[in-house]
Amino acid sequence: MKKENIIAYFIIVIQFLALMRCDKDTNKPEPAKLPFVIENLGVTFGDWDRETNCAGDFYFNHDFQKVFSEFGAQVLDPDWNIKELPTFDYVIRNDAFVFAIAEGEVAVIDTQRSSGDYEISIRSLNDPSFSVYYDHLVNIRISVGDKIQPGDTLGNARPFTSEIGSLEIMVNNTDTKLSYCPFCFFNEDKLDDYTKKVSRLMRDWEEFKGDSTIYDESEYVFPGCRYESMLSY
Repeated sequence: MKKENIIAYFIIVIQFLALMRCDKDTNKPEPAKLPFVIENLGVTFGDWDRETNCAGDFYFNHDFQKVFSEFGAQVLDPDWNIKELPTFDYVIRNDAFVFAIAEGEVAVIDTQRSSGDYEISIRSLNDPSFSVYYDHLVNIRISVGDKIQPGDTLGNARPFTSEIGSLEIMVNNTDTKLSYCPFCFFNEDKLDDYTKKVSRLMRDWEEFKGDSTIYDESEYVFPGCRYESMLSY
């Protein structure tokens, strides 16, 4: 066989093997896409201690109408019109740490000079259409670009007094333009436990306030959620 023919033969063989390898690689199934999952509710829940007036991280104080404002809670805006809030709002101890409810990457840390605190946006890496917003935090423990796992410490709630702080948690989707009740995407193995925690907190608060009508649980789709979703803002 001539030298030129030998070279041409080996070139054909190499090209054939390369094509086989490419076909093999492209036929591999793509890795399964992980869904957006919420693992906790960002603070510690617990039974109401009548001596300390704490229920986990929550601080019971008669100056507040609600220690926990549910998803879809109705409030009055500055013009005295009713608006509904697409958040979970907490009144907790100043020294309690706020932790991440889901995985993601820190996309934005927004300084809010009017309230002297920060709003943090953490975009899911499993499903980037979802972002979790943590509003009114101080003593931030993270930076933009950090990879976050559920349970990672983010900071503390903005202080109202020397003992009490507050924060808001909101779950948004950029594709649907909606905010969601956190229980819509909760880890199924933990859903029952956390819905019971929320129900117990609301009952304890109503007992503390001496008013069983503060939360209308008959209208909830999940404990603490008047809707599954609502328009975001």
